[in-house]
Amino acid sequence: MKVLLSKIYGLIVSLRVFLYQKGILRKHRLKHPVISVGNLTVGGTGKTPLVGFLAQILKKAGYQPVILSRGYKRSNKNAVLLVSDVREVFCGPEECGDEPYLLARKLEGVPVVVGNSRYQAGRLLEDRYSNLIYLLDDGYQHIQLKRNLNILILDATDPFGGHHLLPAGRLREPTKAIARADAIVITRSHMFSETENLEEQIRRWNQRVPISYFHHDVTALYDARTGTRFQPRDFLGSSVIALAAIGSPHVFLHDLEHYQMKISDRFIFRDHHPFSQPELDRVLKRLEEVQARAVVTTEKDAVRLKKLDFQEGQIFVLQIEPQPEDLQEYKKEFLNEVKFLPEAQ
Repeated sequence: MKVLLSKIYGLIVSLRVFLYQKGILRKHRLKHPVISVGNLTVGGTGKTPLVGFLAQILKKAGYQPVILSRGYKRSNKNAVLLVSDVREVFCGPEECGDEPYLLARKLEGVPVVVGNSRYQAGRLLEDRYSNLIYLLDDGYQHIQLKRNLNILILDATDPFGGHHLLPAGRLREPTKAIARADAIVITRSHMFSETENLEEQIRRWNQRVPISYFHHDVTALYDARTGTRFQPRDFLGSSVIALAAIGSPHVFLHDLEHYQMKISDRFIFRDHHPFSQPELDRVLKRLEEVQARAVVTTEKDAVRLKKLDFQEGQIFVLQIEPQPEDLQEYKKEFLNEVKFLPEAQ
């Protein structure tokens, strides 16, 4: 049954793309350049950290990045919601969604706007800043908005979602959609060795697209209550409880084990799960039972724990930053692409 539904889903997705490509369905254009970052699969591929990474590069180079996001599972259903401007954050994670909130908190001076229509979201600020560039978070399938640079992310550990479309697999659209990419980023490349085979599959659909390889570095662990920071080496050999509600929890668990933390127990929930106090109390009770050093969670999960009751030293957040193989070379190539992005006519 799932295979049949996947075929029907694939026909609908392909028809939608065809109608936009032929101009039968109308695309919208913003006044300033749009860089889209997205993927082919559901679940985590590291796109939100990459959006933050690119925003920081643009900001340091003198541009004014503005992040446009859907705001998945946000409680505020306004058509357009300003999450932050260059000075302050205006809403919490429940109101705007955990990923937009996380970006707004981490990126000083980078506005974040959410809306089901990223075109309407972008128009909110298009006359407010000079040298503006939009970063479209999770935008590969949001083809009703024209973009100047289309960055596709593939997770090296599962780049093609089992090669099946939803609901049989994890693909949002067929792999031929790789043809639309102007650049490809392979994330979590440190967890994968068969790069030659992966590139062959990419080249089947896109002969000349530049491919960059990124790994993820654990840069710190910080106390979820106080923000006190520790180095990863401070947790070497420590017994911990793993807590996560993300798209790829196996990657999070791998990172804990890579830094030689001993996982005494794990609590894994569905992506974007809204934690309740009774659920957290069970986790903290288990922490006491096994006498582990702490609960360790992800940055995205930490924003959903913020309003719950726990004590200093009980929960620590694993801070991860994306890094290309050659940071300076990647910055140079990316900014060279950005320099020639045209403003709307």
